Amino acid sequence: MQRATRVVIPAFSRYLTSLTDITPIWPGPLSTTCMHIQRGDLTYTAVVSTEVAPLEILELLESISTLLYEYTGQVATELTIKENFVCVYQLLSEMIDSGRVVTTDTSVLRGLVPVPSLMGRVIENVSGFSTNTLANSTASHDAPWRARNIRHTSNQFFVDIVDRIDAIIDTTGTCVSYDILGDITCKSRLSGMPHLVMTLNRARELDDVAFHPCVVRRTWDAERMIAFVPPDGPFKLASYHMATQALSRSMPLRVLGEARCTENGMTVCVTVEPGETGSRSVENIRIRVPLDSRAYNIGVQCKSGTHMVTTSRRPQVEWTLDEIRPSDSAIRLVIQYSTRNAVQSDSTNAAFVTFEVPGYSVSSIKVDALRLLRESYKLFKGVRYSTVAGSFQVRF
Repeated sequence: MQRATRVVIPAFSRYLTSLTDITPIWPGPLSTTCMHIQRGDLTYTAVVSTEVAPLEILELLESISTLLYEYTGQVATELTIKENFVCVYQLLSEMIDSGRVVTTDTSVLRGLVPVPSLMGRVIENVSGFSTNTLANSTASHDAPWRARNIRHTSNQFFVDIVDRIDAIIDTTGTCVSYDILGDITCKSRLSGMPHLVMTLNRARELDDVAFHPCVVRRTWDAERMIAFVPPDGPFKLASYHMATQALSRSMPLRVLGEARCTENGMTVCVTVEPGETGSRSVENIRIRVPLDSRAYNIGVQCKSGTHMVTTSRRPQVEWTLDEIRPSDSAIRLVIQYSTRNAVQSDSTNAAFVTFEVPGYSVSSIKVDALRLLRESYKLFKGVRYSTVAGSFQVRF
């Protein structure tokens, strides 16, 4: 730990600020490797000194970022980390023990570390003691993710199904790579020890499904139904991947790019038009176009949305559109810039796209039924669907 604090972390900080293209994995000094992700204004870094699967570490860092958001109710910043330092320290201690990942499950951690509150912080600052009065004995032996004797005045269960499109579009507008991944997240406010059974309409077309520990796996394998005792509060029930043969390759948004070399630089044109969304509008569209590292005199023309030119590290243009309706016509962004040296005509350019389509499921996954067993109260339930862009890249 001292070596990492005194040598590795300062060297890694210099690496982050010295280069334009930053990779998630960096071989550091003293036979270490630094793995990191950037979320908001914070960089989450893990220092590794032994052989380990990189995806495991990156997934751990992603889980820490998600957990801090759920505990603080906002994207973590330096200020929120300082204000909730005791809580963050306890969370990391419960998640990682002697360099090994113990658990990243939110429902389990909520039973070990209480969500911070104003009164809890006052008590900790005055007395020096943590307000964590919850004991492991409150959890059920059969369902360690759920405490005993939970009571709610209104019994509610909400489901969010989010499809994520990973795609690569080539210079002709042809989709050369297409995948749909998704998450089923839930928010449970149910009394007692409820048993739920969820039925999906296209369950047999899902593969590579990862479930929360509360799911009875043998029921899924035999009947393709999700049977579970839910944790209390928000949790991720499952993540999935759509089988390749079941994909229709529909695009909620069509994005085309074109680059032309000029005498002293380059002109980049990006065209956006609505795609297949089932009459839904595409919202929160952001298109990021990295430019040549030698670019200067950057000019941007667009009739819709807003744009921002960034010249720190590698120059880039970010184009933001609030909404595109199905009836809208194509919208165009034109970028012109100069370079100090000639630009190669065969160089590959790319635009990175993010968007969301509330109320639309590109995978057509639907909840057919949600049944409550072993409890007699009335269940209030709701389901929402949405589609977002994952790794969505347009090459030109």
